Amino acid sequence: MQLQGEPRIRKRVPCTLRSGGREHTGMVLNLSRGGLFVQTSANARPGDDVSLELNVAPGGAGIPVGARVVWRRVVAPQLRSVSHGGFGVRIENAPEDYFRFLTGMTPAARPEQTTRPPVRREAPSHEYRVRLKQVAGPRTRWVRVRSTSEADARRRALSEVGEGWAVLHAERSSG
Repeated sequence: MQLQGEPRIRKRVPCTLRSGGREHTGMVLNLSRGGLFVQTSANARPGDDVSLELNVAPGGAGIPVGARVVWRRVVAPQLRSVSHGGFGVRIENAPEDYFRFLTGMTPAARPEQTTRPPVRREAPSHEYRVRLKQVAGPRTRWVRVRSTSEADARRRALSEVGEGWAVLHAERSSG
């Protein structure tokens, strides 16, 4: 989950991830203090917990990160040669090494950006499905968020996907 005004850093970082009792490889394509996008063939779904180990230095110890899948990019089999699937995660648990790693990639980082953002304990009462469209492209996608209102669900969905997207539709999920 990207925080308001928080920079998203585009950096390729190889990783190993565990989901559903299986181990997979992946490549982090962008990251922030609150979340990251992992390009992988792992079949994790929104709401699944995943454990990641970011391989930030060749031959060095990886940085463990606990996360929850927020959205998923599925690519049709005929397009896999030109595009890759993966998923976006919200960081649930990360050591200070992760935040120091981020600080080292952002030259103008302020000291308060090196600590983990506070975890929100409130539980919004409804799940919403929000359909988004890429502003400068043809892509669309659905994001699931928990919220107390449709307007807040729209804001939350936009904050999770970052810049370059617009809300097409939001609906409260049944069930």
